[in-house]
Amino acid sequence: MTSTTRGRWALVTLVSLGLWGAVHVVGGLSLVATDTVAGLETLGSEAIDSVPAEPGEATEALVRFHGLNIALGGVAVLGLTIAWWRSRRSGPLFTALAVGVALDVGLLAFLVIPGTMPVTDGFFGPVLLVAAVLGATLMARPRVNDEAYASPA
Repeated sequence: MTSTTRGRWALVTLVSLGLWGAVHVVGGLSLVATDTVAGLETLGSEAIDSVPAEPGEATEALVRFHGLNIALGGVAVLGLTIAWWRSRRSGPLFTALAVGVALDVGLLAFLVIPGTMPVTDGFFGPVLLVAAVLGATLMARPRVNDEAYASPA
């Protein structure tokens, strides 16, 4: 793999993780700032009929708490992605990917798979994350002509 190809995969990883982080910051903060009923309705178009007209104080706090966690996860991924891009060390990159995977596993396990949220409502983040993981994997692959892989003379 050439350094140009590696650079392209690094760019795919950077853009995908950056967009993933930005989407989660905006989405999380919108849950914090919005009316709780509207916030619950955005979590899944299939759940609109089951959202109570008066959700109650505990539900309002839980939605805002959830929104804050989503936003902070997005901030963490953005910060770690910037740290990786500046240092080119793998630690921040793999930590950013781990944070993204942890949040998206929760999305899939508790909203998408049970059917509360249709796949179309929750696919953007996981698709960006898959692109980032693919880019990071292909970027990190050893070069064929690296010394460790050279045949003995």
